[in-house]
Amino acid sequence: MKVKPAKYRIIEGSAPFLVSAPHVYSHKRPTLVGTYKKGEPITDLICQQICRDTEATGILITEEVEYDPNFFKIKRNPYKDETRKIVKDEKKEIFLDIHGLNDEHHYDIGLYYLSRFSKSKRVARELRRALDKGELRGISIQIFRLPENDQETLSKFIASKLRIPALQIEVGRYIREDELLRNSLIQNISNFLNSY
Repeated sequence: MKVKPAKYRIIEGSAPFLVSAPHVYSHKRPTLVGTYKKGEPITDLICQQICRDTEATGILITEEVEYDPNFFKIKRNPYKDETRKIVKDEKKEIFLDIHGLNDEHHYDIGLYYLSRFSKSKRVARELRRALDKGELRGISIQIFRLPENDQETLSKFIASKLRIPALQIEVGRYIREDELLRNSLIQNISNFLNSY
């Protein structure tokens, strides 16, 4: 299967961090029927503002794509390949992948890490403490291991192949949509990166 060209934008930055928003728009999931998964709105805005506040490099999808930038293997995934190049060429030290949390979950923010990479777990614990401040104080922030299966998420790929801490951050819709809460999220993540 030939994949159409990627539709992504890179935000240039000098800090040793890469922030990603791969699911802003609808994208095709790697299933037998090739269904489309709805986009996760406002994750691009969060990514852009964190990059602005920290001088991190950013990468984000700019329109609907025919592949899943988070799950497809690198040979059929221009977004993942570009992410790999940025981390390697620019010697990034942390990768944060911003996603929208499904409304069915009973927590507000989920932090996912590769269980075989303890540096990611340490960063997840530090980020959880940093997020629990300001307007977000007291929300439910859960830390989970990425499933040990053949799905190769961006965070799993970056941690296992490039050996830097990588987290997938799932953010509840009510936080993304509320300007006060969203700004607190952005400030807390930015403060965490700026103090790293």
